[in-house]
Amino acid sequence: CYPSIAHLIQNHYSARFNVHQGSCSGILSARILNYHRSKTLLKQISIAQVLDLVIGDRQYALPPAPKLVSDLVATLPGVAKDHADANVDEQMLREFAEYMYNQHGEKLNRLSPKPFCSAEDFLGMLTLPIANF
Repeated sequence: CYPSIAHLIQNHYSARFNVHQGSCSGILSARILNYHRSKTLLKQISIAQVLDLVIGDRQYALPPAPKLVSDLVATLPGVAKDHADANVDEQMLREFAEYMYNQHGEKLNRLSPKPFCSAEDFLGMLTLPIANF
C-alpha cells in the first residue's frame, strides 16, 4: 500500500506546487515512511536490510528505513530534499493538508496502514523535520 499512498500524495503535491515528481519523492518519501512506521515496521526492516550498512568486514546496526531513504535522497543531485528547496512554505503546506484530508481523506485512509485522524495529523507528517528520522 505504501506505493499507492505515496503516489497519491506526491501527484497532488507535484500538481499543486509545480514540483518535479522526483523532487516530490525526495521531499515526501521518508516522511510518509516515518508516519506509517509503527504499522509497517517489518516491511521497513526489509527496506533497511536492502540498504544494509556494511563497511569492510564490519556490519553496523540498521538505522530506520526513513533515515536511510533520507540519506540516500541527500546524495541525489538536482532533487529537492525539503519543502523550502521547492519554495513551499508552512502556510502552503497547511492549505495542502486541509485540501488532502477534506477531499481525499477517505481514500488516503483506505490506502494507509495508519489512518490520518485529521488535517493536522496529515500536516504533522508533511512537516516532520528530516533530522527527526
